[in-house]
Amino acid sequence: MNKSRDFRYLKKILTSAEIEFVCNSENPDKALWSFWACKETAYKTIRKSYAGLPFLPRQWSVLGNVHNRMFTEGEVIIAGADPVFVRIFDLPAGCLHCLGADNLTDLDGINWGIETLPEFSSGEDNESSSFGRRCLTRKLAYFYQLNFQELEVRRAKEGGELQPPQLYYENKKTPFDISLSHDGKFVAYAFLKRLD
Repeated sequence: MNKSRDFRYLKKILTSAEIEFVCNSENPDKALWSFWACKETAYKTIRKSYAGLPFLPRQWSVLGNVHNRMFTEGEVIIAGADPVFVRIFDLPAGCLHCLGADNLTDLDGINWGIETLPEFSSGEDNESSSFGRRCLTRKLAYFYQLNFQELEVRRAKEGGELQPPQLYYENKKTPFDISLSHDGKFVAYAFLKRLD
């Protein structure tokens, strides 16, 4: 930890105003990771509409509401793209979770969850990915009364780069926008049913 004291790192990922906020925060590390979570979430969100947009966190501004000297919600401003609306949750065990959407209505409609990874003997990264997929598909199947075994998360590769995950049901692409992530002992998932 204590990454908030590494000014070379801060200058790589934060704007000047964000660096000032982090330095004046009662919990600088949590403030730093809140900004990082917002920018990473914005990238995952915007990449679905602007496929070739590079991730340049230093050039992206996080603006919004602060509660108890902690950023809680707002938007990420990205040059050449629409803003991404974000909301941060400060959860027990030091876990921060961020949701993002390209409009406020969608942000309010996202279903999400965080699970703790069970102990794996090999500890390989792909196990956390498959556990996250299982958590997402089980929750979505329960929520929409679908056959869990017919749900599948797929990620295509284009130009050697993995694309955002897509959800398939009975081998057909679904109208769900999904997101998966993992960090340390936590996996997180989110889903939203698109009506268009």
